[in-house]
Amino acid sequence: MTDFSAKVPAKAGPWEATGADRTFDSRTLYDYLDGGAEVYLAFDFRRAWVRRYAAPGGREMTLDVYEMGSPAEAFGLFSSDRQDPAAGIGQDSEYGPGLLRFWQGPFFVAVTVSADDEASARSVLELGREVAKLLGPPGPKPEMLALLPEESLRPERTSYFHGVVNLNNRFFVSGDNILKLDRTTDCVFAEYAPGPADSTYLLLVRYPDTGKAAAARRSFLASYLPEGGPEGMGRTENGKWTAASLRDRYVAVVFDAPSPEAARKLAAAVKFPEK
Repeated sequence: MTDFSAKVPAKAGPWEATGADRTFDSRTLYDYLDGGAEVYLAFDFRRAWVRRYAAPGGREMTLDVYEMGSPAEAFGLFSSDRQDPAAGIGQDSEYGPGLLRFWQGPFFVAVTVSADDEASARSVLELGREVAKLLGPPGPKPEMLALLPEESLRPERTSYFHGVVNLNNRFFVSGDNILKLDRTTDCVFAEYAPGPADSTYLLLVRYPDTGKAAAARRSFLASYLPEGGPEGMGRTENGKWTAASLRDRYVAVVFDAPSPEAARKLAAAVKFPEK
């Protein structure tokens, strides 16, 4: 990891670094993020660097820099909880009241501040821009994003992850892991908005082999769509349609389609790689 202690600015507006900088690895991250470490470990976390800042009036700001195993994992961590407007920092970013989040290369960065005012926001964004300069060149997004159909896609609502917790945070499927997701599965969850009041969702999962993919689809259909039939399609309680298809080691699940035809169209548009 870059020697952030020597390079990150010790001052941003009225905020000045206070106390000793801290670092954490996969064994000690729990000491810092009690109850939240698993979220980061799920994305091939390597190490973290943390600095606290203080400003007059008892205000506090914290800078967290997380190094992940690859740019794809850093994107995944960032994409798992997007909800605020873009801030124009790093490869992709968002800023909401009191929180800046962005990623660049294998790094994910969060800056949190206790005050919610315009001056504090300027300081947070200023610090974020300076940190981004230290993170090296941009890195590639997960290759699976290229498999998604582009028509009506909302890119800012697309997530990449591995486990069932991340899926249920975006779209609750089941309290049980009926799709058999784990660290060996690569998942993209995308939102499509064909109309102003409509949203259809696509989950694409790549399994280690074809046998695990087929078993996962059978498990999903048995639990979620027991009347889905050979096509793996059924109407859910909200009156919309869900369909689960299998292609080699990929499972594609369409949720909340307005009609069977719409579900089939979206599933058929997935750009599966050629064998």
